[in-house]
Amino acid sequence: MVARVQLTEKDKKFIELVMTEGWRRPGLDYWTVARLGLARSLQLPIPPDPDIYPVLSTQEEGIQMHPAQLIGETKPGEDDYSDVYRAMISAYEGQDLFADETAFHAALQRHVRRGLATLAAEWTPGTDFNRYLLQDMFTEGLESEELANELGEQVTRIMAEMGVDGRLVGTAQGPRLSRFTYQLPLLDDLSRLKRGEDKLAFGLGLGDRAATVSSASVERQVWVDIPRPSNQWRTVDWDDVKGSLRSDQAKEMILPICLGTDVLGAPMLIDLAEAPHLFLGGTTGSGKSMTLHAILLSLLASRQVPDLLLIDPKAVEFAGYKALKNLLAGGVVTSAGDALTALNALIEEMNRRQDAFAELEVRDLAEAQAAGSELRRIVAVIDELGDLFMQLDDVQIPLIRLAQKARSAGIHLVLATQRPEAATFPGMLRSNVPSRVALTVQKGAESRIILDDGGAEKLLGRGDMLVKFSGRSLVRAHGPRIQPSDISGAVG
Repeated sequence: MVARVQLTEKDKKFIELVMTEGWRRPGLDYWTVARLGLARSLQLPIPPDPDIYPVLSTQEEGIQMHPAQLIGETKPGEDDYSDVYRAMISAYEGQDLFADETAFHAALQRHVRRGLATLAAEWTPGTDFNRYLLQDMFTEGLESEELANELGEQVTRIMAEMGVDGRLVGTAQGPRLSRFTYQLPLLDDLSRLKRGEDKLAFGLGLGDRAATVSSASVERQVWVDIPRPSNQWRTVDWDDVKGSLRSDQAKEMILPICLGTDVLGAPMLIDLAEAPHLFLGGTTGSGKSMTLHAILLSLLASRQVPDLLLIDPKAVEFAGYKALKNLLAGGVVTSAGDALTALNALIEEMNRRQDAFAELEVRDLAEAQAAGSELRRIVAVIDELGDLFMQLDDVQIPLIRLAQKARSAGIHLVLATQRPEAATFPGMLRSNVPSRVALTVQKGAESRIILDDGGAEKLLGRGDMLVKFSGRSLVRAHGPRIQPSDISGAVG
């Protein structure tokens, strides 16, 4: 009997999302999307991990797909493409899958599931899936130098059509953006260019990707940042940036956090102790979860690793950290009632610390540690804040008190939601959490909830973010890709 490809309920829901919101036309079926997932997986540089994508038994709420539907196996004549796929996967995996039916069907299932997960991470629901396929899967990328020259000529021409006679003085290539530095002859040219960002994007055929104009660090110079198609992006892994946590810049920080890279590829570091609290918002596929993992991995790499309170209402995102010995509340908190109890316990700890500071005649944790106190910093990380509020609105009360008073006690909050609304980031909380990270959102109103400004609705997804850090101007950054092995290595 030919082994069937088993897909989970999550895989099924994603396929249906593509069929209803992405393709938007009749005739698309489950196995066509699964076939696209298989193709996407074979484009990736390393085979899928069997521990992450194990062979599954029948999934009650998922899909059971016969290889005849997927690759034509057992179909008569030219409709059977199974040998072609077997040869491709054999070459990719480095083993002869013609001689082992079981190994072939296991590899086939792994690749389909890994590919579907990759499509889910790369494609933004509600946008044109055909455009994603064209730009991400089936278009050959230009070489960096050729791309820069061609884009630079186009940008200069479109600027001239807008009445701006800018002189191109520099180009640079970041992981996802091409930056062009222009010298402007007239002061009014900057405002004219800013107003014409949409014209630039339209003239360059960027579609949903926005061109941005900002003042450079030299008089009368501007940066014009042009996003490249995603097949021309350079993926930044955690291994590429984690070394920055040992840099001289990081050594001057108390709780250094690496959010990824800036638009030109340099590591993006902030000090959570200076934040002193952080709010993240971004829709599904924006890279919010990866950013949370980057924050946690940064904290685990700190010279003085803080105690952690992890609250995860969906009981999924923080499962990899449950073996940590510095977890408060006895492990990862998943219920709203336990979350309220844990946050109230933090308030009690805050009050105890402030009493201790009074006895030591110091103002904050840093001075107490200098005076010999062994108190550690505490970071409370809450994912899906909106879900938590929906389950138990009383959670707002301790959060607001902590946001108002916990900084001097060395207690910091990292709050995240995929629904950035007034209800999930209320005014009292917003006014006491000045540092924000906006990943891709669906509407300008959601961007303004996070940043008090628009722009996040034009981001590229997959970790593209705007960072508004306390006391600094707004900057753009790109989050790193975090692998399960990065988490297990840090926890272990």
